[in-house]
This record gives sequence, structure tokens and C-alpha cells, in this order.
Amino acid sequence: MIIRWLKPLIGKRLLKTGLAVFITAWICQALGFPVVFAVIAAIVTVEPTVYASIKKGMIRLPAAAIGAAIAMSFDFLFGQVPITFALSAFLTIYICHRLGWHDAIIVSTLTAVAMIPMADDHFFMAFLTRVATTTIGITVSTLVNLVIWSPNFINDIRQTQKELIFDTKLLIDKSLANQNLTKKTTAKLFKQLKLIDEKMEQMKEYLLLQRDVHRYKKDNDDDLALNDIQRQVNVMNQITSHTKNIIAYANRENLHKDDAIKLQNAWSLIKDSFYENSLRIHGENVQQVREILYPLIYESKNDEVLISKRTSIAIELLAIYHLLIEYQEARQAEQNKKANKGKVLTSG
Repeated sequence: MIIRWLKPLIGKRLLKTGLAVFITAWICQALGFPVVFAVIAAIVTVEPTVYASIKKGMIRLPAAAIGAAIAMSFDFLFGQVPITFALSAFLTIYICHRLGWHDAIIVSTLTAVAMIPMADDHFFMAFLTRVATTTIGITVSTLVNLVIWSPNFINDIRQTQKELIFDTKLLIDKSLANQNLTKKTTAKLFKQLKLIDEKMEQMKEYLLLQRDVHRYKKDNDDDLALNDIQRQVNVMNQITSHTKNIIAYANRENLHKDDAIKLQNAWSLIKDSFYENSLRIHGENVQQVREILYPLIYESKNDEVLISKRTSIAIELLAIYHLLIEYQEARQAEQNKKANKGKVLTSG
């Protein structure tokens, strides 16, 4: 009950770190091992995903062993003097860097320098003890990460996507609502677009983390869900690029009133295809959107410029709509494939 109450206040990862440290310290004390090295390993091993914990743990363990071996070697040669600490830290960092074990530098270096004052004449036993305690810390943290509140970033992805769709719709609304944008307004819109780009990168990071989680939870339904999310991320990324172009074009010459109304009407139909948590198309809207935009694109009568403002914006809006249609078709094809596969398995 207490943990359930604390979880929303301080976060799952912090609670898991505390739990991993407690279990690690308890095991080491029960075995009569020094606690500090195991606790250091436990703290740095709690990663956002189980896969990351295992992957980084696989290099932290040998790196810590190398650091311990180096420290005991210099302690044997020079004793507990400043040069022993300096050489142990320097050589440990150098070797880890050369091997590309950057995620292991901290734990291996701390292991090396911290065990020197605690070493006695039994250098080999001290080395084995440090390796054992580090192994305990890494193992406990990985198991805690796997068993307790196994990471799941789907909700984070969905929430970020919902915000992205809302922000993108609002940004295009503002761009089309103005006949001619001032420099100040344009700069403000591009600033908002930068925030959308940052959220897009955040959603991509969540997706990568979720794929790491999925490595240990093989499920066909999860595969389909992640593939669909990946498609939506790709679509939103392209829509962001088209939105950037619309803002740039909106800063050009004034639109004719009738053209401005047509573009806004087309956009009203298009943005109805954006649902809160997904991208879907109303079939009855497709023809209406094309009937509005095609004349603006193919029947431009503006001879003063190569491509007029209305044509440029119409092309971007149509491109956004076709992205939604392509996404819808790909999504439907995968659902049909899944349904047909289910029928084959049932009939077999």
C-alpha cells in the first residue's frame, strides 16, 4: 500500500533502484561480503528497460573485474600510495575507453579506487570478492527491473502522439487563418513547430525503448501494435515537414478571399481525419477534399509567379491527406492479413 502511494510521487525507476539497493545490501551482509561495491553496481544497472540493463551489465561486469585486477596489481607493486590510485583510475578508464565500454567507466573506476584502501595482503581473494559483489549488484538490479513494474512506454507514446496531433492541427489552423503573416507571427509559429519537433524526437525515443522492452515479451499482437505506432510516427514526421512549408508559404502574398475560404474548407475536412489517438480517414471526405484542392493546383491563373501561394498550400494540404490515406490503407492491409492468418489457423 505504501509503495503504491509513493509510486506516482517519486517514479518507478527511483523506487526500483531503492529496492535493488536494499536487496543487494541484504544479500551481501548475509554472505559476509562488503556492501559498497555491490550497491554501486546495483545503482548504475537500473536502466529504463530490461534489455538495456542486461546489455550494459554484460560490459560492466568484466569492466569492474578489470578495474579490480588493475587496482590490486598496483597495490601489490607500490602499496597504498597516491600513485597507486592515480594509475589504477587512469589505466581502468583508458582500457574501457579503448574497448568502447563507455557505460562501464564509472562503475569500473569506482570499483578500482574504492577497493585499494580496503585491501589487505590477500590480493587475489580481494579481487574475487569484488567480482562477486559486483555480480550480485548487477544481477539483482536486472531481476528487479524485469519483475517489478516491467517498463512499458505505450502510454507515453500515445500521450505524446495525442499532443502532437493537437499541436499540428492548431498550427495549421493559425497558418491558414492569417492572410499574410507578420515576421513576428511567423517566428512564433516556427518556435511552436520546434516544440513539435522535440516531441516527435521524444516519441521516437519512447518507441525505441518499447522495442527494447518487447525483446523479452514476444507477442504477435504487440508486434502489430508497435508496427502501427512506427507507421504513425513516420506519418507524423512527414506531416510536420509539410506543416513547416505551409507556415513558410503563408508569409507570402495575400490570398484571394475565395481561395482562402476553399483552403480552409479543405483543411476542415482533412483535420477531421485526425483522431485523438490515431490517424484515420473518413471515406466520404476523400472525394470532397480532392474536388476542392485539385482546381487550386491544376487551374492556377496566376501568371506572375511560377507557383502561386494558393497552389503551394493546396499541394501541401493534399500531400498531408494522401499520407493519411496511405497510412489507413497500410493499416487495413495488415489487419486483413492478421484476420486471414487467424482463419487459416482456425481451419487448420
